[in-house]
Amino acid sequence: MTGAGWRLSAAEVKEWMEWLLAGGRRVVAPAGDGGLVLFRQVSSAGEVRLEGSAHARWSPKEFLFPRTETLMSYTFDDSNSIRLAPPRPAEMEQVLFGVQPCDAAGLMRLDDVFLGDGDGDQLYADRRRRTAVVSLACAVARPECFCTAVGGAPDGTDGSDAQLLPAPDGYLLRALTPKGRELLGGLDSGWQVTTDKDWAQARAQAERVATEIGRSPLPGDLPGRLIGAFGLPIWSTLAERCLGCGICAYVCPSCSCFDITDQANAYCGTRCRSWDTCTLAGFTRHASGHNPRPDQPSRFRQRVLHKFAYFPLESEGRLMCVGCGRCVALCPVGMDIRSAVDNTATEVST
Repeated sequence: MTGAGWRLSAAEVKEWMEWLLAGGRRVVAPAGDGGLVLFRQVSSAGEVRLEGSAHARWSPKEFLFPRTETLMSYTFDDSNSIRLAPPRPAEMEQVLFGVQPCDAAGLMRLDDVFLGDGDGDQLYADRRRRTAVVSLACAVARPECFCTAVGGAPDGTDGSDAQLLPAPDGYLLRALTPKGRELLGGLDSGWQVTTDKDWAQARAQAERVATEIGRSPLPGDLPGRLIGAFGLPIWSTLAERCLGCGICAYVCPSCSCFDITDQANAYCGTRCRSWDTCTLAGFTRHASGHNPRPDQPSRFRQRVLHKFAYFPLESEGRLMCVGCGRCVALCPVGMDIRSAVDNTATEVST
């Protein structure tokens, strides 16, 4: 971890955020909201929570993949012809500021799903082009963290255009992409340039946090082993507590399932896309009433295999899970996807 960068005081970081706001950008950052820390649009730097213990309850993915959005609207004219109207595209540049490295990596997984090898989903692609990501390296590890098991790191840069790293008297900043460099707006001419010692200290801090997480990388043959466990009875044991509430998917930075519904009357209507999840009973239910995943074990198995087997087999080994641990921390019945993966892989190997 060496190279060009800048040392900023907390006051200089706030001045930078105010400059971004003054430039007409929408700034989304972790902020206090009714006792929680949530990602939301802010109007001043004073609202932003960047201290190491400020962990947002859920990820900022909704600012690229909204919980609900209109795909099109339509009206019937006097001749009973249908007129279609596309949704209004995003017009404002936005900065996702203070994003944890695992959440930034989650945005890259959404890119894989919605963009593929090209523009893919146009609504998502338009937001993505207008979005820059400033991540904040982790200074503390929480009990649920396991990014180091899935290819991440407390100072990981996947999905980031620029990154802040906590330092004893402020932050270190590095620009990682041309888009990240544009965010500086020339302010860097007045900032103190970092030294190799600064980066050595930052590297040591990241290694300390990784040690606190204490999770070794998952084995490379994991996808094949999990698929080999498809028909084993262990899924019934693992999922016997699952309520099918869907909270694990809704707080996940990389879950991308959605449903499409029409809401209409005799004169007009809209077609909407809304978040959905494979753990809900209705997700795969057919119009006939038949459900190919008729019980919670089969639905929980789908969630695990999608993240740790199906997706990596199609994505050069990259796991869909980014190890943020929110599903572990917020599950109302204490289910732990880490244990599910470990136990299933062990079942196959024995």
